[in-house]
Amino acid sequence: MTNDLIPKTVQCKCGNEFETTRHKSWCEKCCRPVFYHARDQRWHQLNNFYLIGMMVSAIVFVTYLFLEMIAKPLLSL
Repeated sequence: MTNDLIPKTVQCKCGNEFETTRHKSWCEKCCRPVFYHARDQRWHQLNNFYLIGMMVSAIVFVTYLFLEMIAKPLLSL
């Protein structure tokens, strides 16, 4: 990815507007990522949903293993 983009004014969700020539910049007011192209913003949101889903799945799986392997045998004593 090169940073040789035409300067473009982008707006953050917080309302802050600034000019950027980079694919991904950070808002100085709220520290959120702001993207030059809308497709990059959608890709970022998709990645966030996927990451959160995988973390929740891992926590549920570890909880299930704990209940089946440790808690259930201890309660049956």
